[in-house]
Formats: sequence, structure tokens, C-alpha cells
Amino acid sequence: MKLTILGSEPAWPSAGGVCSGYILETEPGQRILIDCGTGVFARLREMLAPEYVSAIVISHVHFDHWADLIPFRYYLRYEAGSDNRPPLYLPPGAAETLRNVVAPVDPDPDFFAGNFRIAEYDPTAGLELAGAELTFRRTRHPVETYAIAIRQGDRRLCYSADTGWDPVLATFASGSDLFVCEAAWGGGASQGEVHLTGAEAGRLAAMAGAKKLLLTHLSEPAAIAGVEAAKMEFEGPVEYARAGSSHAV
Repeated sequence: MKLTILGSEPAWPSAGGVCSGYILETEPGQRILIDCGTGVFARLREMLAPEYVSAIVISHVHFDHWADLIPFRYYLRYEAGSDNRPPLYLPPGAAETLRNVVAPVDPDPDFFAGNFRIAEYDPTAGLELAGAELTFRRTRHPVETYAIAIRQGDRRLCYSADTGWDPVLATFASGSDLFVCEAAWGGGASQGEVHLTGAEAGRLAAMAGAKKLLLTHLSEPAAIAGVEAAKMEFEGPVEYARAGSSHAV
């Protein structure tokens, strides 16, 4: 598998920055888009025709993880070179939430459903997509949010999504070849249950026995301190999920 970073900034992206969005290539021609925050859609278009993503999976309904489904929808409706409707997998209850957000400005009940093939995933059952197995675990965050583990053969990637400190997440990420973990507070001190520091991300990676740690959900200016803090807790390789970079799993 190969993970390409479309965006990794927090909800307040820096100049030219892009919020959460990742393309995971599971096999040739099979690509899963994980989250679709602000600015992600334009970056996606630089990689491939968006209608040909194999599936889209959204971790939770904070805007910086799904807002670019709106321009994605307009593209599918007015410009796409195919009538293919990509599968869109949402957390439980999220289809109604997204519909209610756009309803005041567009009352079309099929605003999303008419352009994506929408399903709400069952976090207890997992998914099989693009030749890979996806499992989910709820995280500590103000809205219902799910970390996502993706396995193909003997390779395993875990994405923390947004989360506060939760040692059980280390069990979920156990043995990951690549642990993509949020570290929104960078080199700073913990600020409660909403997000992690770089040090906390490193501690989770060490507890999980991950082979490599990739810090995300923080701006590039904050990444240097975040990476250094993570390295104090985790002996394996640590990198920042810089937009445009690709990482073998």
C-alpha cells in the first residue's frame, strides 16, 4: 500500500495549507480517499479524475474532515467525465447531518445522495474496500469520531483521526507498519481530550509497537517541535505528514 498526503493541517490551515485528506493506494488503480477537508478536492484533482476514486471514507463530521465533499459534489454533477458515483462511507448518523448543513442554501434532498453512493458504516462490522479490510474504533473527541485501521495482506496502516489521549488507541494501532497520528498541539502541553501533543502521539506509537509514526493535523510551522517531542517518546522513525509526500506501508 502507499499513502499520499493531500492535506494535514488542522481546522485553521496556514497560508496555502490544506486540511485533512489522504489517498491510500491499495493496489494498482484502487485508491481510497480518507477524509476530505478544506482544500482537499483541488489537490485530489492534481492526482486523478475524482470520479474514479474507489471509495471515500469520512472519520467524523467536523468541517475540516468533510467540507470539500461540497465542491466534490458540484464537480460530479456538472463536470465529471463519467456518470460514475463514488461510494461515500460516513459515520453513523452523518448522512442526515451533512444534509442538514447544506439544506438552508440548497433544499435538494439528494444534494449528496444524488451524486455519491452513500452508506453509513457499522463501526462494529468494518468494511472491505479496494482489496483491503477496514476496522474502526471510536476516539475521544467532541463528536462521534472513528480511528481507522486498514489491512491488506500482512501490511497494516492505522489512522487515529482526531482524538484526545486514550491508551486503548495503542491497542487498536498495535503492530502498525505506519501509524498516522494526529498531534494538533505539536510541541506544546496537553490541552484536554480534544487533541494530542507530539509527545502523546509518540507515546501511543511506542505503546503500539508501530514501525513508523507520521504526525498529522498540525501546521507545517508547528511540525518541527511536534516531531522532536514525538522522538522523545518513540524510538522509531517519525515524520511530518507533509502535503504531497507519499509513504510506503
